Amino acid sequence: MTDTTELHLCHRCLVRLEASAGGVDLPRRVRETLQSRGLGERTRIVPAPCLGRCPTGQVTVLVIPDSTGRGSHSTLIDPERDGEDLVAHLEAKLRRAPRP
Repeated sequence: MTDTTELHLCHRCLVRLEASAGGVDLPRRVRETLQSRGLGERTRIVPAPCLGRCPTGQVTVLVIPDSTGRGSHSTLIDPERDGEDLVAHLEAKLRRAPRP
């Protein structure tokens, strides 16, 4: 069994986005993108309080790759891409991960 990668989306970033960027709806759109790219079963979207990295027009995501927390890192996503940039980031990490 593989661990689920947790994706903590910063709630403060979401509510600070322009209304046209649809911030509060972004978690649903990211989840749909992950599902359509075959990562839905391997990831879990988690709402998070402020993650302390406050980009303008982007959303901070804390990526926790497994239950140990090793390799946790943050990345920024563009809300207009509906998670496609996050998918590309996760796929690149999976390609570099050592095989068991």
